[in-house]
Amino acid sequence: MMPMRTAPRSPQPPAARRRSGFTIVELLISLTVALVVLSAATAFAMTSWESRRGWTLREGVDRNARFIGMAVGRDAAEAGIDLESTPVFGSIGTFADTLSVLSVPYEPLVAPTYRFDAMDNDTINPLPPGGNCGTYCLSFQKQDGTFNLREGDLARLQVGGERRLLLITGTSSLGSDHFSIEFLPVDQILGRPSGLGDSLRIDRFGTAIQKLKAVAYWYDPEKRAVMRSERLSSSTGAPIGEVLADGVDEWAASLIFEGGAEHARYNGADTDSTNDGHRIMAVKVRAKVMAARVDPVVNGGEPVYRWYEWRVAPRNLMYEKNRL
Repeated sequence: MMPMRTAPRSPQPPAARRRSGFTIVELLISLTVALVVLSAATAFAMTSWESRRGWTLREGVDRNARFIGMAVGRDAAEAGIDLESTPVFGSIGTFADTLSVLSVPYEPLVAPTYRFDAMDNDTINPLPPGGNCGTYCLSFQKQDGTFNLREGDLARLQVGGERRLLLITGTSSLGSDHFSIEFLPVDQILGRPSGLGDSLRIDRFGTAIQKLKAVAYWYDPEKRAVMRSERLSSSTGAPIGEVLADGVDEWAASLIFEGGAEHARYNGADTDSTNDGHRIMAVKVRAKVMAARVDPVVNGGEPVYRWYEWRVAPRNLMYEKNRL
């Protein structure tokens, strides 16, 4: 038997051999395209990363600012609750960098008013300068055998048409019908007259006292923070507070009066009638709030900050204007 012969395999065309891999040109083009895509993806990722870091810083600034605005708005809205302003004694006031708000507290009913009683069965009026139970001591009638004033409380002393703020340093019960208070011997508390200075004499038949609530805001440059207080120092009458918001670089408070006039504080004793205390319509607060830290890839490595401004028109002040 004859062996079978296989036909010789025809050689592969040169063109087919050349198409079996990548040429140098194709490889370079592929690498170039891949590099461009990779660079674009990297740049996008870096931009997104930097934007995220910047957004985080700015969100922290906005969060601090929102907290300041909400707190000021809430407290300022209470200005004048059961405490009508007068030209020389406003329920809301500003002095230096301090904003203060006064109101009568409800616990849960409105704080009672106690009438003065010298307990001497005399009729001389007004009384000699100073207190009746000591230089810085006054006596009042209890209500239903009780009284709600305690050491550390702030109170409004009303003597006829005159008002004074008194920071109570001590109280004593005087039998079943009377009590006495001692108060801090200072001339100013929260930018308002205090004590019995400037020759104020107690009116035997027209003097009363009532507990007040006070909230104060001010700027502490050392802490670079806005402070908030609901209590006063028993030795100086200055507000004692806690940090409300840090990272604040500048802070200013002013008052808006009827007609849109703006002043740094009210003053009913000067010749300018546009800045009287009973003409206050709103309070304006401006603050420059800084980010908590500096990021070298955000804002060129400079601190991130924003200016904010809030205006609050307490409804009680608006009510008084409309009522009159």
